[in-house]
Amino acid sequence: MIEVSRQDSDPPLPDARPSDVPNPEVLPEPRDAVQRAHRVPRGFPDRHTYLRLDLGEEDTPASPKVGEVLRSLPDSVLAHYPDPWPLRNQLSELHDVPSSWISITAGTDEAIRLVFDCFVEEGARVLLPRPSAGAYLAAAQAGGAFVDRVEFAEDLSFPLEAFRKQLTARTPRLAVVGNPSSPTGTALDRDKLLQLADESPRTLFLIDEVYASYHGCSVLEPGLRGGVPPNVVVIRSFSKDHGLAGLRVGYLVGRPELLNAISVVKPSYTIAAPSLHGAMTALDDLDAMRGRVASRRMLAEKLAAALSVRGLESRVTRAAFVLIRLTPPISNWAAAFAAQKVLVGTRGHVGPLAPYVRVTITSELDLETFLGVLDAVLARGIAGAPRVEGAVGDWDDTGEGMA
Repeated sequence: MIEVSRQDSDPPLPDARPSDVPNPEVLPEPRDAVQRAHRVPRGFPDRHTYLRLDLGEEDTPASPKVGEVLRSLPDSVLAHYPDPWPLRNQLSELHDVPSSWISITAGTDEAIRLVFDCFVEEGARVLLPRPSAGAYLAAAQAGGAFVDRVEFAEDLSFPLEAFRKQLTARTPRLAVVGNPSSPTGTALDRDKLLQLADESPRTLFLIDEVYASYHGCSVLEPGLRGGVPPNVVVIRSFSKDHGLAGLRVGYLVGRPELLNAISVVKPSYTIAAPSLHGAMTALDDLDAMRGRVASRRMLAEKLAAALSVRGLESRVTRAAFVLIRLTPPISNWAAAFAAQKVLVGTRGHVGPLAPYVRVTITSELDLETFLGVLDAVLARGIAGAPRVEGAVGDWDDTGEGMA
């Protein structure tokens, strides 16, 4: 018989004591930077019973062909991993760049995160205008970046010289410019924007052009100054002009070296196959999109004229929405509209934008309904409390969360 000494055998298990049992209430904590980061508000628990004028949505896709194609997709499309190459090739032809300059993303939110994850390490500097879309600030802070802000001017024009000064003094790793900007709806002259990029070659410029179809101007115009500069990446979307927000399709345009780097942090197959087919169909019917944009601009002008008759100041922006100047705090107005089942945009309305609400009118019926509710609110007056009984949401909401 072989005897096994105690030191060679497995040690006995210790007796379980209450102090050894994990506390079920103690959870792992995220990184410090994530805990401190800006949190983009996620909207309302249920928006479907409201007239939604707040997020720049459409009631239907611009092209009726999109719905027809989606309803006719064979089962094999749902069973196979999606292939983005056909859409990349279409966009390559549209923008007159090689397909290697295109990267398809699951909406612009994913595109923003990919750029920040790839180029902005902890401790790097990021330059943002204020106000701007909350997704930029959240991505920067969650990554542990230092964020420098430059305020929009009182007339909501882009703070060009202040932005240039920060670029020169700080040499940020990344600078973000929405053109047109959300939520101000104003735009920087294209040549001046490209000049900023030329003057700051060590800074990556992320140019958000989700409203470019409404603006009618883009840094992606074929033949423009030899193409996209080497330190520029452009974000585009199918949400605002094509009316496909529910499909969540966006894309990046930039030099292949930049996109190849981004591909390292990009997950595989994040865009659903039906979304890719919907986007390809939309690109085959650009006339429908252009007609939609023209219609929305006409409705915006009609709204501005109706507001003028009521003695209210408004701005028809270079984006899809109209800014309406009201008496601050605008959270009270938002609550009053919500009590009448109408949602208006207020997120990100800080600084010179603080007295404005934002609405996107998509039909004559929307216009009539909004004006009727506005008249009722004006006649009744505005209560002082930011909460309204029976209305969903906390209306003390002037953070920077944007769609």
